[in-house]
Amino acid sequence: MSYCLRQGLRRCVRSMETGRRLSEKSRVVDPLVDLLAVHREWKSGGFFPRAPSHVVKHGAKCLHVQIAHARLTDHVFGGNDYRMFPLSACFDDKQIDFGTIVTPSAAGKPPQVDWDKIPGNPDKKYSLLLYSPDCSNCKVHWWAANVRIGEDVTHDDVTQVHNYTPPVPLKGTGFYRYVLVLLEQLSDVEVEEPVDRISELTGLIDQHSLTPVGVSFFQSSWDNSVGRTLAEKLNLDEKQFVAERPKLSAEFYAEELFLRKEWEMKTDFM
Repeated sequence: MSYCLRQGLRRCVRSMETGRRLSEKSRVVDPLVDLLAVHREWKSGGFFPRAPSHVVKHGAKCLHVQIAHARLTDHVFGGNDYRMFPLSACFDDKQIDFGTIVTPSAAGKPPQVDWDKIPGNPDKKYSLLLYSPDCSNCKVHWWAANVRIGEDVTHDDVTQVHNYTPPVPLKGTGFYRYVLVLLEQLSDVEVEEPVDRISELTGLIDQHSLTPVGVSFFQSSWDNSVGRTLAEKLNLDEKQFVAERPKLSAEFYAEELFLRKEWEMKTDFM
């Protein structure tokens, strides 16, 4: 047997042995790669060595690259590179973490913030704001102002500038980005007139002297609850957003041919 043939047989046997071991481990859910170690490395930002040094504090190194990758720095914060930490929040059991996919029906109630993981100042007041740069009908989905660290957002001292509106991504338009931002206030936020729901976040930051200090974001696409939310919360009919494409010439020809055949069949029985 030639040398090349022997080497080929050895490689074939080794690949079969590797496949057998992989199959045995998959049956008992024992992966060859330590997934927990990979997740710890990912959370610590070890996969993203190019993040600036000032965002490494509070474990924000990975977050900085994630929000830049999702184009949130440009589309939400106006190109400003704020020093923010990861904001820990969830919808019931669904954790919001680095662009998690959350359905609109699962996000029917305001997100719950884990205040224990927020390195904020308990003497200062903050605003919680849910913002979508992709939704043209409702950018500001929720704004709770004058919140203290550890305080329930439904407390009487908390000013609900905007009551919570669930995500409303339109059908056929893909995934929308929803950004939950914690903003530090210099003073109490007092809004005499209702804030427009399509206001830009950068304008609200400048107008009310707010500073973004924490952020988290998720993605959402259309489901059956969107139409109900549009009607109840925004007084909009979902049907008006359905695009009607013009008919193609082949479709006109097929329709004309069908009508002609139908007329010929009628005339045959006359």
